Amino acid sequence: MLQLQVLVPPIVALMALAFLFNAVLNKFQDSQYRQVAFGLLFGGVVVLGMANPLSLGEGLIFDTRTLMVGAATVFVGPLAGGIAMAAGIVCRILIGGAGTGAGIVGLVLAFSLAMFWGSFVRHRLKNHILHDAVFGLWVTFSATAFFVLPFQLALTLIASVLPTLLFANICGMVIVGLVFRKEVNQFENAKQLVAYAQTDSLTSLLNRRGMDAKIDDTQFDPTIGHALFYFDIDNFKYINDTYGHPAGDAALAILAARIKDSLRDEAVFARHGGDEFSIYLPKIEAADVQSVGNRLCDCVSQQAFTCDDITFDVSISIGAFWSREDIPIQQMIDQADTQLLLAKQAGKNRAQVAYDRGDQSAAVA
Repeated sequence: MLQLQVLVPPIVALMALAFLFNAVLNKFQDSQYRQVAFGLLFGGVVVLGMANPLSLGEGLIFDTRTLMVGAATVFVGPLAGGIAMAAGIVCRILIGGAGTGAGIVGLVLAFSLAMFWGSFVRHRLKNHILHDAVFGLWVTFSATAFFVLPFQLALTLIASVLPTLLFANICGMVIVGLVFRKEVNQFENAKQLVAYAQTDSLTSLLNRRGMDAKIDDTQFDPTIGHALFYFDIDNFKYINDTYGHPAGDAALAILAARIKDSLRDEAVFARHGGDEFSIYLPKIEAADVQSVGNRLCDCVSQQAFTCDDITFDVSISIGAFWSREDIPIQQMIDQADTQLLLAKQAGKNRAQVAYDRGDQSAAVA
């Protein structure tokens, strides 16, 4: 006979899982603490189910802890499953009673079965619903932990709870899988849409919207200073007119790739449109700005560009602005753009720098 009252607490928790999954995904999906966060989430559901179990006798309880431990292990990872298992073990010890040993063994078995499944079976079943249903059935083998108890009692208990356990594990695993995958897919789709909205399709660099968002999340060091480099391609119209727009597009893409490879990880590199680019460096000494600008010019001009068997030279002119003050990014761009005009007037293929401090307030080339 199915004893469905045991499913009420975890079903209530499952109703909240969509919201909780979404919250954890948004906070931790790209974080090194992702498995810890999900492990605590699944562990909380385990404890909730164990706090409201079906009593099978003095010190013997039945709940859906093995379902949640298995789901955490396969859907998230071993660390998440281990945390959920640990939460269940601690809770079972605190509950106590004659079934404590069997309960602990059942949790360990559920985790072990899920680890085996994740390593050897998971990717063999392509249909998600079939995968989750069969996985729920597989986790049910953790019920062999009942045989830690006296044999006759174990047989009686298995006969009593096996129908409910099968139903709970199979249906519950399918539901958890549907909810989890739905939330992960929605999160990934939303993240991809944001990436599309903030990325330049030709160069794969940030666009202005993406640059602003990235800089907002970046802390500059006022003891060192920060700088904005603003530059464009010298005689870009001539390249387009002479070699064609495909060559112009190739020049933009090659330039972006070369410069990106030469930058530090914290640099925020963006294309503003046309042949205009910027690089924001959150930590750079004033004495290093000019040499960085010169290096960027050399990175572009010292090797010819090639497109469809056409070889042509490309150079850039750079305007840069350095400061220790927390200046709005648009103001830094405006200052750098002024220096870019001076670099063009001075002969192109060079970097012109302005410093926002009293002892070095004049622009230098």
